[in-house]
Order: sequence, then C-alpha cells, then structure tokens
Amino acid sequence: MSLKERLKYAQMKARHSDMLRPWYNKWWGILLISLAIIFFILLAVASAYVINQVQYMLNEEAASQPTQQDYQTYLQAIKGDGSNYFTGPAEAPVTIIEFGDFSCPYCQSSAVGLRKIAKDYADNVKIVFRDYPLHDNSIDLALAARCAGEQGKFWEMHDLFYLDSEQTDATGEDLRVIFNNAATTIGLDTVKFTKCLDDRRYILQIKRDYDDGELLSIDGTPTWFINNYMITGDLPENYFREMIDGLLPSN
Repeated sequence: MSLKERLKYAQMKARHSDMLRPWYNKWWGILLISLAIIFFILLAVASAYVINQVQYMLNEEAASQPTQQDYQTYLQAIKGDGSNYFTGPAEAPVTIIEFGDFSCPYCQSSAVGLRKIAKDYADNVKIVFRDYPLHDNSIDLALAARCAGEQGKFWEMHDLFYLDSEQTDATGEDLRVIFNNAATTIGLDTVKFTKCLDDRRYILQIKRDYDDGELLSIDGTPTWFINNYMITGDLPENYFREMIDGLLPSN
C-alpha cells in the first residue's frame, strides 16, 4: 500500500472511529450528562427544602394542637384542689364555678341572683366560689371570708360583703373594724377569727386560685365556668336559669 493510500486509510479510520464513539463520549453527550446531573442536584435540593418545610409546618401544627394532658390541666385549673366552698350536691348535674372578687361591683351585681338560684336549684346545681383578687383590699376580704369559712360561715360572710358595697370599699383599720362587726353579726368566735386574719392563714389557697385563673387566661371578674364552659361578665339571673334548664337532664 502506497503512502498516499495509507494516509487515506488512516483518515477514513479516524472518521469511522469518531462516528462509532458512544454518545456519552461525544461532546454533546457529555454536555447532556452534565446538564442532567445539575438538574438532579437542583431537584434533590428543592425536594429536601420542600420536605423540610412540610415537616416544619406539621410540627408547628402538632405543637399548636392541645393534647389530652393539656386538657386535663385545663380542667384541673377550673376545678381546683377541692378545698373551695360550695353549695349544692357535690355531684350535681350542673356545676357553676365563679372566679370572683369581693371588691368587684359586677360580682356584687350577680351575687343576689346567684344566691336565689342556689336555693331554687338546691338539688341540681353546685355553685363553687374561687378567689381572683384584683383590687387593693381584695386579698383581705378573701382572707376574711375563708376565716369565716373555718367556722362554717363562709357563705354568710360572702353575702355580707356582696350585699354591702361600702364594706368592700374600705381599707386598713376601717376594714378591720368592718371585719370585727361582720364576725359578730354572723356569730363567729371573734378571737379565733382575728387570729386567723393575723396569721393570713389561707393566703396560699387564695394564691392557688389566682394562679389557676392566670393559667385559664382570666382577665376580669366575675368569670364563670358552667359545666367547664367559660363565660365572663355580670350575667342576669335569667341567663343562668336558661343555661341550667338546658343542661339539666329531661324527665
């Protein structure tokens, strides 16, 4: 084979070799593979971001959902530890829990009607009083009522405070005189009563009520929990009666 023929053969072989190369070894194949790799990398990054965002939202939603433990804590904050004074049957079908303040005029406004309800629904309604002191003399009044309760006269002191708003406006020595007069009026042992006041014997129980009110996000008095349903404000007597009648089992 002449030199010219050998050169021609070498050129032809080179052309065929280039044509027979796999596509992934050709420049456009390498470019496609590179673009595909970049695409899948971007897709993987985007997928990871989306998955993380979805997981984050799911976690946020789960965290915002009240758990059974949260619900039990909420119910316990409403009911307290069982040491609060109440009227009516312990296992009544309707329970009204009041977070009240003896210096609150709206509590005073509701008190008369609520005491009538306690009498008229004596067999079916349990009414519980819990302290939520918000005024300057509220804690002293709450202590006086509980010290009266120590001698079995909580509700008598409760009624005296709510039926005479001048008593609940007093402070300092004037308030102590009012307490002594009230203790005599309802037949308390005044020595024991005064000792109880001086010792501030029930301050921790009052604080426990207040802390429960804070946990329940109470921002004013009176606040009522009627079979655990929260209502705030001075409610007319008829409103209570309608709610009670609706909650009582039908005959």
